Amino acid sequence: MTAGALSDGLLREANAEAEAAALAKGYRGAYAKAYIEGFAEGYAKGLRVILAVSRDNLVHRFGALTPQQEARLQGASLDTLSRWFKSSLTAPSIDAALAN
Repeated sequence: MTAGALSDGLLREANAEAEAAALAKGYRGAYAKAYIEGFAEGYAKGLRVILAVSRDNLVHRFGALTPQQEARLQGASLDTLSRWFKSSLTAPSIDAALAN
């Protein structure tokens, strides 16, 4: 999986956010479907940016990722990516950055 691809978990997260937003606005039927698709697409693009920036930061700080580290990064939730990104700013190693 490339840094531009999203895991199933992140895609589910994008769709869940989109559905929640449509429900909160009271959208129904075809309008809700179009809103959900557009919202999910934009949310997914944002997640791809977060994933790419997180990966780039790790590579810049610590060098190439192992296949195992890449797989962990690709499969991480948004909360985990956020936590790892913050940790990577001060962690002494990539293992320390991905520890929590």
